[in-house]
Amino acid sequence: MTSMFDQYNKTLKRDESSTKSSSVTPTTSSGYISVRMSQEAPIFSKLKMNISMPHVINHLVVSNGWLMLVMANNVVFRMQLTDINRSDEVALEKYTAGQEIARVFLDPLGAHLLIALVPKSTQFVPELLYLHRNQSKPKRLDKFRDHEITCVAFNYENDSETSTGPILLGTSRGLIFEIELAVESDKVVHNNWKQVFDIGRNENIGITGIEYFRVPNTNEYIVLATSVDRLYKFQETIKSDERQPLQSIFNSYLNVPEDIQDFHEIKKAAKGKATKLRVCYDYKSHFPRSFGWITEPCIFYGEMDSRCDNPARIVQNKQITLPESEGATAPVAFALTDFHAILVYPDHLAAISLLNYQIVYEEFISENFGPLLNAVTKEERNVWRIYMEKGEFDSALKYARENPAHLDIVLRRQAEQCFTRAEFLESARLYAETQASFEGICLKFLEINENEALMIFLKKRLEGLKAQDKSQITMLVVWMVELYLTEIARKSEHQDQVRVLQRDFDAFMNTPRVVECMKTNRVVIYDLMASHGDSHNLATLAGVNRDFENVVNQHIAQGKFLEALAVLRGHSQETIAAAMVQGKRLDAVKLLPTLIVIESDTHVAEIIRYLEFCVHSMGCTETAIHNFLIQLYAQHRAEKLMIFLETQGKDISMIHYDVHYALRVCRQHNVPEACVFLQCLLEMWHQAVELALTVNTKLAQHTASMAPDKDLRRKLWLRIAEHEIRGREDVKEALELLQECDLLRIEDLLPFFSDFERIDHFKDAICDALKEYNLKIQEQRRDMDESAKSAEKVRSELQTFRNRSVTISPADLCSICSACILIRPFFLFPCGHKFHEDCLEKHLTPQLSPEVAQRLSGLKMRLSMLGAGQTVSGSDAQGAREALKEEIQSITASDCVFCGEMTIETIDKPFISDWDRVRNDWE
Repeated sequence: MTSMFDQYNKTLKRDESSTKSSSVTPTTSSGYISVRMSQEAPIFSKLKMNISMPHVINHLVVSNGWLMLVMANNVVFRMQLTDINRSDEVALEKYTAGQEIARVFLDPLGAHLLIALVPKSTQFVPELLYLHRNQSKPKRLDKFRDHEITCVAFNYENDSETSTGPILLGTSRGLIFEIELAVESDKVVHNNWKQVFDIGRNENIGITGIEYFRVPNTNEYIVLATSVDRLYKFQETIKSDERQPLQSIFNSYLNVPEDIQDFHEIKKAAKGKATKLRVCYDYKSHFPRSFGWITEPCIFYGEMDSRCDNPARIVQNKQITLPESEGATAPVAFALTDFHAILVYPDHLAAISLLNYQIVYEEFISENFGPLLNAVTKEERNVWRIYMEKGEFDSALKYARENPAHLDIVLRRQAEQCFTRAEFLESARLYAETQASFEGICLKFLEINENEALMIFLKKRLEGLKAQDKSQITMLVVWMVELYLTEIARKSEHQDQVRVLQRDFDAFMNTPRVVECMKTNRVVIYDLMASHGDSHNLATLAGVNRDFENVVNQHIAQGKFLEALAVLRGHSQETIAAAMVQGKRLDAVKLLPTLIVIESDTHVAEIIRYLEFCVHSMGCTETAIHNFLIQLYAQHRAEKLMIFLETQGKDISMIHYDVHYALRVCRQHNVPEACVFLQCLLEMWHQAVELALTVNTKLAQHTASMAPDKDLRRKLWLRIAEHEIRGREDVKEALELLQECDLLRIEDLLPFFSDFERIDHFKDAICDALKEYNLKIQEQRRDMDESAKSAEKVRSELQTFRNRSVTISPADLCSICSACILIRPFFLFPCGHKFHEDCLEKHLTPQLSPEVAQRLSGLKMRLSMLGAGQTVSGSDAQGAREALKEEIQSITASDCVFCGEMTIETIDKPFISDWDRVRNDWE
């Protein structure tokens, strides 16, 4: 382990001494980070795009992956940067007669393009064109005719590509307009157009930049606007239902004198030079992190914070003096990022760090290479080092987290600073997160006798080790135990501190990694505790591990016999609980010889608990276990026996106990209800009812009702009736059995009564029986009358059919083949359908069952054999042929094949059953 940390330490030293352009690419190895050096890409670089433009480019804007170029021939070239094949051109020539394109503005979505036109002569006036990304023709915005648009503040919260949302436009005369543009089909709709403010107060002071934004989770809006030498700020909280929210921002400033307005002025700004306002937005919160306003002498830079309680929302502001440049004195373009201000001069490009105000990049431009596009690549890469040098470690860690080597350098520097300030606990925590030399850090804390900090360092390092690093884990665990025991002994006079240490030590010993280490190094830990004389922790640890033998041996080895006896007296290991923990690893059947030794009620309760665990939790199906549990229930817990038997079910093939054995046990211990239940399982119905009658009548009645056969149930109920009636004086109660069972009648009960009973007692029952018989007689009489009527109706219909005739004309056709019916033998059905005999047989045969079809085929064969003269002749042959024909006709002509019962029965069958044959026919 030491060599790995040393290797990493040396590698990091090489990294710290390398140039700033070196990159660190970490690769994970076993236990440490391997650092590999490679050449990094510069923060800023120039790239040549693989696009050939036929004309000079006058204007270029990029947003949301869309590039818009305006060329000298007044053509707009549009291209998606992620797909260079997706591009088109829009001609502006007929819209720019007598005018030239001064500026272009593109919204954050890359969907809405505004083109500001200025006149070439006094015969024309400024205009504004609007071009949507999905349109091929721009639209003139007549509302802005005669207004030269110099800047646009787009709505960064807008997510609609068909509408710009409320936006602000600044003009060369200091006017600010609010408008919302929307695309509906091919039309452009103007909404909420209105002039909202005049910065110059009619003095025609041009607006060079304008931005607006809303403070997150509020209705507070802020507008920044710049002229040549002033930066204005407008701030207002508006109502959520305001139709023109941006106009409301300026209402409170309309009557404010100019000298008390909120603005910042650059005294030495060159009046003839244009200035730029740029904002660095956080697109997640739609609130700027910072803004920059560039004038000729300097950059006015401010950081913003949406959480700040200051209404100005500007945390800090500063002026950064522009670097001296040869030739031109002011930049022609300006861009702002999180950490840099990028300045574009006519002949070169420079980037200034906003942290230390130094030029970090400078590139001179040669016209031979054509147009130049600047890009930022990992611009925050070296910011961590600047923050670290300034002692701002939180910010340094934020920008170093993606690179483990950079993160390690920052953490080590912060840990060293904490160590120097005597903040040893925090220093140990930070050192533990680095890959610094393990031995070196340990020695630093040992030299100053800071065991508590050392323990924090070791604990953190232990948490960071992998499971396969067993030797390192063992070393750290043993060392941690040694340190805890040493600290507990050192602070023994301060009980409050000892309690805190003991609580931390107990939590440490219960962590999964330490528990796993204890399994293989238990003796070492015991010896270590014994050497410190810490009997408390030794006993506690052994108790947790249930290793009482080692505890006793340790006490004996130290001559502490009383403590050993105390451990033995307190050792009460529960056998049943231990057996339940083992689960299926123990064979419950083999434990039965031990379990049957019962000495007290406690033993009974524990054995029943274990047997219930085996049956219900482990699903044991051994008959011996179930039989023993039934025996214990019958002998000691009779109230649980019926519940157990009912849960086992009433299917004798599915239960896991011996029914005959259970019946003997229940008889032996006098549990009659269980005996009745078991006799029913054995289908001993008469014995079960007899035994149930000794308990109560309700149990006997319930038992009799469970009998599977109706005659058997009647016999059982008669036995119950006899038991209830004989010797009873209350005849009414005995007759209530007629209400309990519908199988008994009054005549069934009369033989059980005494001959000397008065008839008055049976009057009601006999009357009820006679009424019931009378109702049955009337029902039978009605059935007989209905049968007689049906028979008479059938006879009438037979007579009608006997006299019925049907006329066949020569034009009648067969219902199957549509040929004349009279040309061949045919059948005529009462429904009116007519069929040739052969057509009917051919149509009917597929619908017959295999048995009937086979019989029909046999009858036809026999008939053909008789017709060929191969059998008997004469009158016998004629009779046989008639009999065969009659039988064949009984099959084929028994019912109409179109509307008869056979057709109705086949209504759910498909028309085609052999699809393979149909498919082959079609092919």
